[in-house]
Amino acid sequence: MKKKFRFDINTWLPVIIFVLIAAIFGIATKGQLFGPTNMMNIFNQSVSVLIAGLGLIFVAAMGSTNITGGAIVAVAGTLGCIAAERSTGAIMIPVALVIGIATGCFSGLIVSKFKVNSFMVTLAVMMAFRAFNTLLVNDKAYIIPDSMRFINNDVFKIVSVIVLVALIVYVFHYTRLGTYVRGIGENEMAIRHCGVDVDKVKIAAFAISGLLAAVAALFTIARVGGTNNTIGSGFEMRIMMALYIGGVPVRGGAGSKVYKLVFGAPTIVLLENGLVLCGASGGVTQLIRGIVLLVAVWLSGYLAKKFVNVGVAAAQNQKKVAAQ
Repeated sequence: MKKKFRFDINTWLPVIIFVLIAAIFGIATKGQLFGPTNMMNIFNQSVSVLIAGLGLIFVAAMGSTNITGGAIVAVAGTLGCIAAERSTGAIMIPVALVIGIATGCFSGLIVSKFKVNSFMVTLAVMMAFRAFNTLLVNDKAYIIPDSMRFINNDVFKIVSVIVLVALIVYVFHYTRLGTYVRGIGENEMAIRHCGVDVDKVKIAAFAISGLLAAVAALFTIARVGGTNNTIGSGFEMRIMMALYIGGVPVRGGAGSKVYKLVFGAPTIVLLENGLVLCGASGGVTQLIRGIVLLVAVWLSGYLAKKFVNVGVAAAQNQKKVAAQ
């Protein structure tokens, strides 16, 4: 007997939102949105958001929050440039990555061991890092060394994104760590009763998030040419929007999928880029971003629940038919 196809809104929502926004702004800009130069610009802006989001999805899948992304971009980028200025260009990469991992481990440790809300922990870290970066820069701009400008090469970025997405898909969907973080989002107590060291899983999830935020920092400073005291401002909100517009559930759990982020990251950049091409002011752009995020989160919750109920009802009807 053939299995009847059932449309699952959770699967298709990120694709629908992406296509809808692309179509709206494609028409509104009379095709300018899809010009080769503009499409490359959209890709370049999406790279850092996507990479940082690949780390954040481990935290989001647990139903937790990490808003240190922009602050890590600032501090990791600045300290990396300072180290490169005083030593060799290559030292920039390990310095940035160590800062990202250390920050993630610290946040995860406080969240898991001291049972402090993840939003409050990462908010405190974000504020501290922002202040620290201001002190570091002190109105001075640090320039990325010439030997590291290859990071901004288009081919290098494309290959890096493909490799990182493939690696995270494997870790998130096909390893125990990925299973555990999604399980924590579904039912943390059940995971604990299965003998899983939940604290270690949480620390690992935050560490991965910090690491990939630092990788995003390297691509960000390579794209803009250096760092200053405002770099990374608002970046954490863009990462979270990429996740939630892509349909990753706020509560985490099994509905967290990497492909949703892959659609969500360019969607948020498409939205911003389209508004700029339409001549929208900064205030209007912020307002529309907020409205779109609210609608996306509401839709993913409401429609998912509706289709789950439809699926349950259909299954019950099939059982009744079989019983007869």
